[in-house]
Amino acid sequence: MISRRGFLKSLLGGTLAGFFMGGYSVAEAALRLHVQNWALQPAGWRRGQRLRIAMVADLHASSFGMDERRVARVVELANAQGADLIALMGDYRASHRFQTRKVPIDVVAPILAGLRAPLGVYAVTGNHDWWDDREAMARRAGPCHTQVVLEAAGIPVLANRAVKLGAAGAAFWLGGTESQACFQRENRRDIIGMSDVPGVVAQMSGDDPAILLAHEPDQFITVPDRVALTLSGHTHGGQIRFGPWAPVVPSRFGQRFDYGHFREGARDLVVSGGLGCSGLPIRFGVPPEITVVDLS
Repeated sequence: MISRRGFLKSLLGGTLAGFFMGGYSVAEAALRLHVQNWALQPAGWRRGQRLRIAMVADLHASSFGMDERRVARVVELANAQGADLIALMGDYRASHRFQTRKVPIDVVAPILAGLRAPLGVYAVTGNHDWWDDREAMARRAGPCHTQVVLEAAGIPVLANRAVKLGAAGAAFWLGGTESQACFQRENRRDIIGMSDVPGVVAQMSGDDPAILLAHEPDQFITVPDRVALTLSGHTHGGQIRFGPWAPVVPSRFGQRFDYGHFREGARDLVVSGGLGCSGLPIRFGVPPEITVVDLS
């Protein structure tokens, strides 16, 4: 039987560990910022064609951890990667309650307009961008407010749309889908998405390689071999992670597409760990990141 002194020591140790873990988790979310690199040779990509993509995913801008100054730092760091293309992966708004003030997309978009890349900066929207737009939710149709504001700032939003980029001999398609969870009813069970992977792929004529931006990685299972690479965010790598294990991943496939590089058949997927927080303003084991993908 454990003694009273032993019990108190254990209780004190557990309390101190809890304070340490909590403090570290908050600090990791608010202070750390690193670059995660992935080098890939997708089966459907043109051999010898080099392309560097910088992903800025899940900003969830808020007064804590991702205010205007930190968004500006993200822009500065993304520009420093020398990317040919910058992809904004959705969820620019924070929904957690631990905010002293909101940092709206109307403030964030002009900062993101400072991103620079030779082939351009392109965006998709995420589920939170839809859920925070009551008018779009009410009419069950887009464009959502985030798309309108980003495009007003000069950032094209690929809402179930594809564009061809690059010079002759090195051209490729870039497509983007809407979220799989645009609308939800009060019981949160009836979730309606507007993603149209087949419709986007149908726009990719010819045989030039293709890249798809899809906020939720669950969309990957519907992506055909026509698409060499899919880029996603949404999961935050679990946001709390113990080595390879994340207790909670917002995906119906669990950890199948939780974080990092995945290859299934002739298709490749990269899921960014993202930058901001959802639910709680903490991160553990998966620090905020700008994700850089090098294709060759």
